[in-house]
Amino acid sequence: MAKNDRLHLALAKQFAAREVEKIYNALVCGSPSKDAGEIHASIARHPSHRKRMAVTEGGRDARTTYRALEALTGAAFVEVFLHTGRTHQIRVHFHHIGHPLVGDEMYGAPQNKRLRQITHYVAPRQMLHARELSFSHPTTGKRLTFEAPLPPDFREGLAALRQK
Repeated sequence: MAKNDRLHLALAKQFAAREVEKIYNALVCGSPSKDAGEIHASIARHPSHRKRMAVTEGGRDARTTYRALEALTGAAFVEVFLHTGRTHQIRVHFHHIGHPLVGDEMYGAPQNKRLRQITHYVAPRQMLHARELSFSHPTTGKRLTFEAPLPPDFREGLAALRQK
């Protein structure tokens, strides 16, 4: 995104200082017990599955908040706010609370299998969408926000889970 090293460094500092706001939409298996919540659990490399991350003591601090937007058949449509930026953070945190992402076979194969049995919906990918990114312009300091609409496959999944 940055056009030169100076701008790149300025943006990198904002990410490191957690000044960049990231908002996601996700479809998760099942329905979280609360309409909104915070997941504050440390994340590190999984001790035996080296390609996976896991909630573990001694890992790096990670914090995610969420808000349920809509209850669906066997799933929920949620808005997710990242306060930290760990590898696979959203996937790991929602797996940790028992509601992995729809279509996430690495962290939620059993729940996705149940969802397919209930709804006959097969997700083409992990149903996670980076909806909004906000940061301060490195030169002017003006707050900039970039939004992306839900992609077609996500909208199709949402529609399919609404109808079942």
